[in-house]
Amino acid sequence: MSAESLSRIQANAAFLKIQTKTLVRDRIQSDMDALRSARDDNMTKLRQLRLERDARDLAAVAVAPAKTK
Repeated sequence: MSAESLSRIQANAAFLKIQTKTLVRDRIQSDMDALRSARDDNMTKLRQLRLERDARDLAAVAVAPAKTK
């Protein structure tokens, strides 16, 4: 094995190590983005349901006759 081929093997190994780290980081970022999006969608849905419930409750109070003592 010549020095040139050894240096090429080492360079390829270093490149693969960096490439693997980059792919892992990109995968983690993608997973985090998906989780963030799902969380935001769920939060929006829950907010909408809460606003609808509050509107129903407010309408029920406005329609109900006031109790007198």
